[in-house]
Amino acid sequence: MDEFCTPESNNSPTWTLLDVIIWKGWPERWGGGPGYLRRFKDAWLVHNKLYIKAAAAKYSLPIELLAGVCWIEVGGDPNIVDRIGFEVRTFDRLGNVSSVLTNPPAKTSFGWVSIQLRTAAITLGMNPDEMDSSQFRSLANCIEIDVYNIDIAAKHIRMLADYDHFSTIGIEEVRIIGARYNRGTSWSLDEIKKDMSYGNFIVNSWRHLNQLMM
Repeated sequence: MDEFCTPESNNSPTWTLLDVIIWKGWPERWGGGPGYLRRFKDAWLVHNKLYIKAAAAKYSLPIELLAGVCWIEVGGDPNIVDRIGFEVRTFDRLGNVSSVLTNPPAKTSFGWVSIQLRTAAITLGMNPDEMDSSQFRSLANCIEIDVYNIDIAAKHIRMLADYDHFSTIGIEEVRIIGARYNRGTSWSLDEIKKDMSYGNFIVNSWRHLNQLMM
């Protein structure tokens, strides 16, 4: 058992460096390109739809909102890239702090449904400034487990809805919550409304997301 979670997994489809090569390097007529990534995203959501629906119900979220965040975040960089990035950032802080060249390790994102370690820690009610690298590694291991990853993403989305005091979540709230998942809570609501492309994508994909969850 990990410090932060149990090892329950749904054995989701994996996204590897080979998948990145096919996505980035092969033309669509050979099965690569953007279509390859879209098909993987769709398959990942369908594979995990029971957990997505359960997490959405647990945190009183529209299923399509959580499914939309999952769809956007799944794929991209393989987990190994995140792991290497974390270790490089950690190593960079072993010497002279004034010569640090990288972002803090806590700002490394992990999981199929990508979430920063710092954000995940706050979502769990912990103080990331008091956590050491070993604790962050332990948390990262949890976030890389599909079932736990979906749950913590849903919990964070619930916190974002509560941050803006949304008593109900309709289409306009989805646009804002989606934008906050992408941009965080340091922006005012007026600033968030200037760029809601992330949330708009979820709204525009609503029917497709609903079909994937059926």
